[in-house]
Amino acid sequence: MCPVPPSPSQTCAENNGDAGVDSPTQTCPLADAAIVEIKWVDGGATGSEALVDSATQWVNLPRDAKWVDAPDIPNIDRLGRRPRLKVKFDKPGAHAFKVKLLAPTGTPAYTATETGRNAKFTYTADQKSFTTDANGEKIFDGFDLVVGGGYAFKAEAEDDKGKKVRTGDLTTKRLVWFTEAKMSGLAGVLGSTADVESEYDSHHLKLKKLADLAVAHQENIGDTTDSNTLKANADAAVSASAAHNAKKPHLLVNAYTDHLAVKNAGVVLRSAAGTQVGPGKPAVRLAVRAAGLRPPNTVATRYLWHDIVTGEGWFVSASYAGGAATVAIPQAKVTHAGTGDYWNEVVVDVTGLPAGAGQITVTVNVVDRMRGGLAFGGAMTCVCTKAWWATQSAAKQKCVVVHEIGHKVQQVTKGTGGQPDRAAKQYDNSGHVGSHCHQGCAAGQASYATSANLTASTCVMFGTVNQRTAFCADCAPGVKKVDITAGW
Repeated sequence: MCPVPPSPSQTCAENNGDAGVDSPTQTCPLADAAIVEIKWVDGGATGSEALVDSATQWVNLPRDAKWVDAPDIPNIDRLGRRPRLKVKFDKPGAHAFKVKLLAPTGTPAYTATETGRNAKFTYTADQKSFTTDANGEKIFDGFDLVVGGGYAFKAEAEDDKGKKVRTGDLTTKRLVWFTEAKMSGLAGVLGSTADVESEYDSHHLKLKKLADLAVAHQENIGDTTDSNTLKANADAAVSASAAHNAKKPHLLVNAYTDHLAVKNAGVVLRSAAGTQVGPGKPAVRLAVRAAGLRPPNTVATRYLWHDIVTGEGWFVSASYAGGAATVAIPQAKVTHAGTGDYWNEVVVDVTGLPAGAGQITVTVNVVDRMRGGLAFGGAMTCVCTKAWWATQSAAKQKCVVVHEIGHKVQQVTKGTGGQPDRAAKQYDNSGHVGSHCHQGCAAGQASYATSANLTASTCVMFGTVNQRTAFCADCAPGVKKVDITAGW
């Protein structure tokens, strides 16, 4: 603190009327101290912290040294939503100053409804007061950033004379680790995920690749038992790797299998009553039709279950009822018909039956549906390398990987819970399963599961594999804004 100068008359008397060194017009040695800079702290030992003007802040990860992972995350200061700052004055001493975060640029601002649902969608907008330490410097925090990616923040500091200084941009991003679980002996697996990583990087979400994991081969993931087996195998592989296990819960695992086919077992096909059988009679042809296993359980042409899982076939049983007793028909007398692998007809040779009229019954296993990919609960997704007995191209697999990871990051957003607002073209189910985007298609359709919609769709989050790999303009903000701090 500056001493109070003596009165002018006292000064003159003590100096024979001449102005002395204690003249009241002399400037206080601390009075002209001015703020000179504010920067982001960027690691370094206590007392010798490094400073940067601009940097990337990984806002989905906790401020914990275990998540430091160079070169992307060089030090603990680049983690979390609350970065540290340092202010310097040009002179030592305790100097008052104020700091605030300027409204971020880049990604569109969160709406009032979004901030009302999730406090992490807000940043600290209040100006706060501080005082430097005796050396005229101060390291401090207390300002929270938003949890979304692509927001460029500047901090502005002001001294008590109104001089202002600013930082450069601190840009928010998200980082998750990503690994592929590849089944032993599985062919046709996507050769590179570079395009997948690039798409997410464009939305400020980095997928940092870890080494592949090996898991046991499963020819098909069709039911809950299959899914649970795959998840258990993948979990065991992650746990066995210290490098992978250390990244939980911020680790995503994408597995590959042959088919993701759902079997409808024991479908009964019947001929018309009074069907003629016996020597010289024509074969009985039965169309393969069955109700779907999902609502609205539409009855439609189905295809016989074959060449999906070793040891599993389409034939269950066949019989003829027309006399006193039902006669079993051997499997050798029952064949299939169709185009290529699409077997949609059963053909029964009835010439070996006693002459008569009655009804043929054949029980078969059929394909209810095939999926391109699945997003399980937790950290795992799965992509098929075959669908409808044909190898899936790299373009299709890329589409599916982007799509299924999209589900892991809450796409397509519905504006519920802690999510961003609903995407404009979002739809639930309507011929597909879950939340998807109908960008490019007419709104309000009861079912989007048509070939016309598949062709018209332009967003990777459409409900069927459309070979798109980019999020549309309506979905992109949700990818950037989403809160993934909890991990999986």
